[in-house]
Amino acid sequence: MDDLRKTMANLIGQDARRFTAPMVRLVAEGKSVALERLASASGAPVEKIESWLRAQPGTDWDESGRLLGFGLTQRPTRHRYIVDGRVLFTFCAADTLLFTPILGRPARVESSCLTTGQPIRVELTPAAVTLVDPPTTVVSQVSPACHGSDIRGSCCDHGHFFASESAAQGWRHAHPDGDVRPVGEFFAIALDVCRDLGLTA
Repeated sequence: MDDLRKTMANLIGQDARRFTAPMVRLVAEGKSVALERLASASGAPVEKIESWLRAQPGTDWDESGRLLGFGLTQRPTRHRYIVDGRVLFTFCAADTLLFTPILGRPARVESSCLTTGQPIRVELTPAAVTLVDPPTTVVSQVSPACHGSDIRGSCCDHGHFFASESAAQGWRHAHPDGDVRPVGEFFAIALDVCRDLGLTA
Protein backbone atom coordinates (compact mmCIF):
# COMPACT_ATOMS: atom_id res chain seq x y z
CA MET A 1 0.00 0.00 0.00
CA ASP A 2 1.18 3.53 -0.83
CA ASP A 3 2.68 5.10 2.34
CA LEU A 4 0.52 8.21 2.04
CA ARG A 5 -2.63 6.11 1.65
CA LYS A 6 -1.63 4.08 4.72
CA THR A 7 -0.98 7.23 6.77
CA MET A 8 -4.36 8.72 5.89
CA ALA A 9 -6.21 5.50 6.66
CA ASN A 10 -4.41 5.15 10.00
CA LEU A 11 -5.28 8.70 11.02
CA ILE A 12 -8.95 7.82 10.81
CA GLY A 13 -8.38 5.11 13.39
CA GLN A 14 -10.74 2.32 14.22
CA ASP A 15 -11.92 4.00 17.44
CA ALA A 16 -13.01 7.19 15.67
CA ARG A 17 -14.08 5.74 12.34
CA ARG A 18 -17.67 5.19 13.41
CA PHE A 19 -18.31 8.85 14.18
CA THR A 20 -15.86 10.63 11.83
CA ALA A 21 -18.23 11.21 8.91
CA PRO A 22 -21.23 12.25 11.05
CA MET A 23 -18.96 14.60 13.00
CA VAL A 24 -17.69 16.30 9.84
CA ARG A 25 -21.24 16.70 8.51
CA LEU A 26 -22.57 18.16 11.75
CA VAL A 27 -19.65 20.59 12.17
CA ALA A 28 -20.21 21.70 8.56
CA GLU A 29 -23.63 23.03 9.59
CA GLY A 30 -21.76 25.92 11.20
CA LYS A 31 -23.06 25.56 14.75
CA SER A 32 -21.51 24.01 17.84
CA VAL A 33 -22.43 20.35 18.19
CA ALA A 34 -23.78 18.65 21.30
CA LEU A 35 -22.07 15.29 21.70
CA GLU A 36 -25.45 13.66 22.30
CA ARG A 37 -26.46 14.74 18.80
CA LEU A 38 -23.27 13.27 17.36
CA ALA A 39 -23.91 10.04 19.24
CA SER A 40 -27.42 9.86 17.82
CA ALA A 41 -26.19 10.54 14.26
CA SER A 42 -23.37 8.00 14.44
CA GLY A 43 -24.78 5.26 16.63
CA ALA A 44 -21.63 5.43 18.77
CA PRO A 45 -21.94 5.77 22.56
CA VAL A 46 -21.62 9.36 23.71
CA GLU A 47 -19.12 8.27 26.38
CA LYS A 48 -16.84 6.76 23.74
CA ILE A 49 -17.04 9.86 21.55
CA GLU A 50 -16.33 12.22 24.45
CA SER A 51 -13.47 10.10 25.74
CA TRP A 52 -11.77 10.09 22.33
CA LEU A 53 -12.26 13.80 21.63
CA ARG A 54 -11.28 14.94 25.13
CA ALA A 55 -8.07 12.90 24.87
CA GLN A 56 -7.11 14.86 21.73
CA PRO A 57 -5.52 18.17 22.81
CA GLY A 58 -6.31 19.71 19.42
CA THR A 59 -10.10 19.39 19.66
CA ASP A 60 -11.95 22.73 19.47
CA TRP A 61 -14.71 23.32 22.04
CA ASP A 62 -16.97 26.27 22.78
CA GLU A 63 -17.41 27.77 26.25
CA SER A 64 -20.34 25.44 26.93
CA GLY A 65 -18.38 22.29 26.16
CA ARG A 66 -19.96 21.73 22.76
CA LEU A 67 -17.86 20.63 19.83
CA LEU A 68 -16.61 23.26 17.39
CA GLY A 69 -14.54 20.84 15.40
CA PHE A 70 -11.83 18.31 14.94
CA GLY A 71 -10.17 18.36 11.52
CA LEU A 72 -13.03 20.46 10.18
CA THR A 73 -13.63 23.32 12.61
CA GLN A 74 -15.56 26.54 13.09
CA ARG A 75 -12.51 28.16 14.72
CA PRO A 76 -10.24 30.09 12.30
CA THR A 77 -7.06 28.52 10.91
CA ARG A 78 -4.95 29.40 7.87
CA HIS A 79 -7.09 27.10 5.68
CA ARG A 80 -10.55 28.49 4.83
CA TYR A 81 -13.01 25.84 3.67
CA ILE A 82 -16.20 27.19 2.11
CA VAL A 83 -19.17 24.86 1.58
CA ASP A 84 -22.84 25.75 1.09
CA GLY A 85 -21.90 29.41 1.53
CA ARG A 86 -20.53 28.81 5.05
CA VAL A 87 -16.94 29.66 5.90
CA LEU A 88 -15.35 26.87 7.91
CA PHE A 89 -11.72 26.00 8.51
CA THR A 90 -9.50 22.92 8.56
CA PHE A 91 -6.54 21.88 10.67
CA CYS A 92 -4.34 21.18 7.62
CA ALA A 93 -4.22 21.27 3.84
CA ALA A 94 -4.96 17.56 3.49
CA ASP A 95 -8.20 17.95 5.45
CA THR A 96 -9.62 20.22 2.75
CA LEU A 97 -9.27 17.37 0.27
CA LEU A 98 -10.41 14.60 2.62
CA PHE A 99 -13.63 16.21 3.83
CA THR A 100 -15.18 17.04 0.46
CA PRO A 101 -16.01 13.40 -0.40
CA ILE A 102 -17.35 12.94 3.15
CA LEU A 103 -19.66 15.94 2.85
CA GLY A 104 -20.72 15.07 -0.68
CA ARG A 105 -20.92 18.73 -1.71
CA PRO A 106 -18.73 21.10 -3.73
CA ALA A 107 -16.27 23.19 -1.75
CA ARG A 108 -13.80 26.03 -2.22
CA VAL A 109 -10.50 26.24 -0.38
CA GLU A 110 -8.60 29.48 0.28
CA SER A 111 -5.15 29.24 1.83
CA SER A 112 -1.61 30.41 1.20
CA CYS A 113 1.83 29.00 0.49
CA LEU A 114 3.68 28.47 3.75
CA THR A 115 6.97 29.58 2.16
CA THR A 116 6.04 32.46 -0.14
CA GLY A 117 2.68 33.60 1.23
CA GLN A 118 1.21 33.36 -2.27
CA PRO A 119 -2.59 32.91 -2.19
CA ILE A 120 -3.77 29.42 -3.09
CA ARG A 121 -7.26 28.50 -4.25
CA VAL A 122 -8.68 25.04 -4.84
CA GLU A 123 -12.17 24.14 -6.00
CA LEU A 124 -13.54 20.63 -5.63
CA THR A 125 -16.56 18.46 -6.17
CA PRO A 126 -16.99 15.26 -4.14
CA ALA A 127 -15.39 13.33 -7.00
CA ALA A 128 -12.80 15.65 -8.55
CA VAL A 129 -10.57 18.70 -8.24
CA THR A 130 -11.89 21.27 -10.71
CA LEU A 131 -9.46 24.15 -10.13
CA VAL A 132 -6.02 24.63 -8.59
CA ASP A 133 -4.49 28.10 -8.58
CA PRO A 134 -1.57 28.17 -8.99
CA PRO A 135 -1.70 24.84 -10.86
CA THR A 136 1.73 23.85 -9.48
CA THR A 137 0.39 23.74 -5.88
CA VAL A 138 1.44 20.78 -3.75
CA VAL A 139 0.37 19.42 -0.35
CA SER A 140 2.65 18.21 2.44
CA GLN A 141 1.91 15.37 4.84
CA VAL A 142 4.07 13.85 7.55
CA SER A 143 4.01 10.08 7.63
CA PRO A 144 5.35 7.91 10.46
CA ALA A 145 5.55 10.89 12.83
CA CYS A 146 1.78 11.06 13.30
CA HIS A 147 0.78 10.08 16.83
CA GLY A 148 -2.74 8.97 17.68
CA SER A 149 -2.52 10.68 21.07
CA ASP A 150 -2.17 14.13 19.45
CA ILE A 151 -3.19 14.01 15.81
CA ARG A 152 -3.32 17.78 15.41
CA GLY A 153 0.08 18.45 16.96
CA SER A 154 1.99 15.57 15.44
CA CYS A 155 0.41 15.51 12.00
CA CYS A 156 -2.01 18.29 11.08
CA ASP A 157 0.28 21.13 12.17
CA HIS A 158 2.78 19.96 9.53
CA GLY A 159 0.34 19.69 6.63
CA HIS A 160 0.55 22.72 4.34
CA PHE A 161 -0.03 24.01 0.86
CA PHE A 162 3.00 25.14 -1.13
CA ALA A 163 2.79 27.05 -4.40
CA SER A 164 5.26 24.67 -6.07
CA GLU A 165 7.64 21.79 -5.48
CA SER A 166 10.50 24.24 -5.15
CA ALA A 167 8.63 26.20 -2.47
CA ALA A 168 8.26 22.93 -0.53
CA GLN A 169 11.98 22.11 -0.52
CA GLY A 170 12.61 23.57 2.93
CA TRP A 171 9.75 21.51 4.35
CA ARG A 172 11.08 18.38 2.63
CA HIS A 173 14.49 18.95 4.18
CA ALA A 174 12.95 19.35 7.65
CA HIS A 175 10.70 16.29 7.18
CA PRO A 176 12.73 13.69 5.25
CA ASP A 177 10.11 11.00 5.93
CA GLY A 178 7.26 13.24 4.84
CA ASP A 179 5.40 13.32 1.55
CA VAL A 180 4.68 16.11 -0.93
CA ARG A 181 2.17 15.52 -3.72
CA PRO A 182 0.28 17.62 -6.29
CA VAL A 183 -3.23 18.54 -5.20
CA GLY A 184 -4.94 16.30 -7.76
CA GLU A 185 -2.88 13.26 -6.80
CA PHE A 186 -3.44 13.85 -3.11
CA PHE A 187 -7.19 14.21 -3.65
CA ALA A 188 -7.37 10.94 -5.61
CA ILE A 189 -5.77 9.12 -2.67
CA ALA A 190 -8.07 10.85 -0.16
CA LEU A 191 -11.10 9.86 -2.24
CA ASP A 192 -9.97 6.23 -2.39
CA VAL A 193 -9.39 6.15 1.38
CA CYS A 194 -12.85 7.61 2.05
CA ARG A 195 -14.44 5.05 -0.23
CA ASP A 196 -12.47 2.17 1.29
CA LEU A 197 -13.51 3.20 4.80
CA GLY A 198 -17.14 3.78 3.85
CA LEU A 199 -17.02 7.50 4.66
CA THR A 200 -18.29 8.99 1.41
CA ALA A 201 -21.67 10.70 1.38
